[in-house]
Amino acid sequence: MKTGAVIIASGDYGEEQRENEGIHLFLPMYPLDGTTVIKGEIARFRKAGVSPIVVLAGCHSETLKLHLSHNNVIFVEDEAYREHSFEEALKLALETAAPLMDRALVLPVEYPAFGEETVEALLKAEQAAVPVYGGQAGWPRSVVPGEKDTKAGQDRILVEDPGVCYSLLDAGGIERVSAYLKARWDAATLHFKTKLVISKEEDFFGPGVYHLLQYIDETGSIQAAAVKMNMSYSKGWKMINKVEKELGFRFLNRCNGGKNGGSSTITPEGRLFMERYHAMLEDMKRITRGFFEVYFGEFQ
Repeated sequence: MKTGAVIIASGDYGEEQRENEGIHLFLPMYPLDGTTVIKGEIARFRKAGVSPIVVLAGCHSETLKLHLSHNNVIFVEDEAYREHSFEEALKLALETAAPLMDRALVLPVEYPAFGEETVEALLKAEQAAVPVYGGQAGWPRSVVPGEKDTKAGQDRILVEDPGVCYSLLDAGGIERVSAYLKARWDAATLHFKTKLVISKEEDFFGPGVYHLLQYIDETGSIQAAAVKMNMSYSKGWKMINKVEKELGFRFLNRCNGGKNGGSSTITPEGRLFMERYHAMLEDMKRITRGFFEVYFGEFQ
């Protein structure tokens, strides 16, 4: 049985969506998980061996077509996308898919958090199927393109994948989907952590001091910064005093204010040191990433 995919990206993801939960770009092309929403979905289908992939576009169709020009997808344009319901859009896409595949995994583009194990479960189903998590039906769903009623005979496949129910258009959807994909990546992928600590006879500047100074810069207060770091006010002062003693210049301009600590601002010398610390850390991560792939890539 030849199984392909149909991604429905023809919704009106235009001006009325621009301020929804921080979506400032065309939703299918929204940056997510190191790529864009729709490219990530295509990659996940491809990894599972699902092909061909049909993309139905409507809003900003030419922009999306250019975005996917090197992704080897079959592009279908719905010129009447504003008038079409989801069911009508799906019917249009399946008309193109019918000669190309025996079964289609249908996905509304706003559901990008499904896992590979869900795709594998759908591929094992012998007929139309829908993944279900916690009693809620999710996406993608398996349908037979030639059938008039795409919901007929659907198997309910229980999955341990809450991502099938996560839509980018739900309240808090961007944050939920991003956090879920990151957690999946962290759990499934070997990765490394880079830490930069600057020392003389003892360590005196590292991630803790750097983040404390960032919070001081943000809040203007050592007291507020210490609270964010879940440390005492006195410990925060000790860390900063040690850095200033070792480096021989002030990191903070202080304005005394009694028990609440007054206000503090980062000095120009302190800011320059922080910027160089951050730049070196980023360079270390970039260089180390290449070595990590050399030494541990085969274990991925």
